[in-house]
Amino acid sequence: MHLPLAISALIGLIPILVVLILMVRYAWSAMKAMPLGWLVAVVLAVIFWRMPWNWILGATFKGFIVSVDILIIIFGAVLLYYDMLESGAIKIVTESVMGLSKDRRIQANLAWLLAAFFEGAAGFGTPGAVVGPLLLGIGFPAMVAAPLVLIFNSTPVSFGCVGIPIWGGVGWTLKTPEIQQHLSAMGLEYNFWIHHIIGKYVGIIHGIIGTFLPLMALYFFIKWTNGKREEFKEALPSIFIAGLVFTVPYTLIAIFIGSELPSLLGSLAGLFIYAVLLKLGAFKYKKIYGFKEMEDRKNTMEESKIKPRISIGVSFLPYILVALSLIITRTIPGIKSFVENNLVITLRDIFGTDIAQSIKLLNNPGLYFIIIVLLSHLFFRMRGKQIKKAWSTTIKRIAPASIALLFAVALSQVMILSGNNPYKLDSMVIMIAKGVATLTGKAYSIFAPFIGILGAYIAGSNTVSNIMFSGFQYATAYVLGLSRTIIVGEQVVGGAVGNMICVHNVVAVCATVGIIGKEGSVIKKNILPAIIYGMLAGIIGTVLIFLSPGLF
Repeated sequence: MHLPLAISALIGLIPILVVLILMVRYAWSAMKAMPLGWLVAVVLAVIFWRMPWNWILGATFKGFIVSVDILIIIFGAVLLYYDMLESGAIKIVTESVMGLSKDRRIQANLAWLLAAFFEGAAGFGTPGAVVGPLLLGIGFPAMVAAPLVLIFNSTPVSFGCVGIPIWGGVGWTLKTPEIQQHLSAMGLEYNFWIHHIIGKYVGIIHGIIGTFLPLMALYFFIKWTNGKREEFKEALPSIFIAGLVFTVPYTLIAIFIGSELPSLLGSLAGLFIYAVLLKLGAFKYKKIYGFKEMEDRKNTMEESKIKPRISIGVSFLPYILVALSLIITRTIPGIKSFVENNLVITLRDIFGTDIAQSIKLLNNPGLYFIIIVLLSHLFFRMRGKQIKKAWSTTIKRIAPASIALLFAVALSQVMILSGNNPYKLDSMVIMIAKGVATLTGKAYSIFAPFIGILGAYIAGSNTVSNIMFSGFQYATAYVLGLSRTIIVGEQVVGGAVGNMICVHNVVAVCATVGIIGKEGSVIKKNILPAIIYGMLAGIIGTVLIFLSPGLF
């Protein structure tokens, strides 16, 4: 059934619009909206694309397999967080960092680094759950703590939780025979392109903007707390350094090591350097900055009822072990080859199609998270009740996310693989891309990050935004003759920026700091920072495309 391009593009867009309307207009959760979005995609694939049922089932099953691979990591990361929460290690980490200064401007900079640390270590809303209540507990007004943490939780997100948004969200979504053929023609290996080349440009874009993110955040922070211009200017050196101590190692790790560790190692390096500078008295002000109006609220951060019995060094140890395990398995050639080629589960010719999918168990970071959790039970000297609560809380936390992720990936795979039809029609994703390309032309690169922002706003996740839109971004770049690497990189950056305003994160942070019902006010505060970040990302991406005309 051949239809005009504009109509075909609109029809292909229907599954995404259904999800958007259900989640934004009717406040459905992703757990409910994603399965319906998948069902709509299936109906369209049958009626308009005449996609054979074995291909629909194969695409759906591939999506489920990919989701399981991602969920192993999510489970391990979230389990480690709750394990540390129950042991008291999280309390020690946060209080030791925030106790370095009484000046609220410095504390805001420390919150930036701490948010980056928890995003790199666990992701999935952890910074808001920990740093928001922490700021509240040390005297920050709730209507300042909530938007501030959400602004900070942007730059680190693309490489958060061992790089899942890139290698899980983008990597598994774009892993199709057609794209692999495109890369092979350019002499590129798929995993290298995902981890190192896309990761490199995501790191560069985020690194440039992220250096100035604490400055932008502190400008709004001073404004929200009725501070003076002089008090903002006085803090400029400390703000600029707070940006650099994170973004320099962050960007270098993204360029030279890959997409799994920039946020975790960058934040650890930044916290260490900034703490040393504070201890040496690098930032001295005429007057300690406080608030004109103080909110006296009880700290709502989750805490273990058992008094911590561990040191600051031991508290950080699990995440240091995570970083070491990933560096060893990703950079030492013999070990890297062993984990990539052993305990590999591969399914081929799924439902009689040429669809294939593998799970490399030894190469999955989630395995190392779980092993380190088991070790942490020993060096945290945890009791049975603590261990049981950590595991049960983790299972309850990820169950809804599991359903949403299963059908989000399945939805994207049906849309991407709908090109397998007897009429040789382009897939839904290609149809949409051609429609958008007709409207924007090569100026599309300026707008690409806002697609990612939209996806995160809808789904509450950079990973899910990338699952929904990375295929579309790739196809649009291909149709327009733009660098697919940089356009997909802009998608990843935009998906991170969307965390500032996505309903899911805003509701979660407001709940933890005790301002349920103020979600609209928080989003209103953060719309301008999100737009500024998205515009800068689009401009930088466009410049990078101009400077790299031969880039894939």
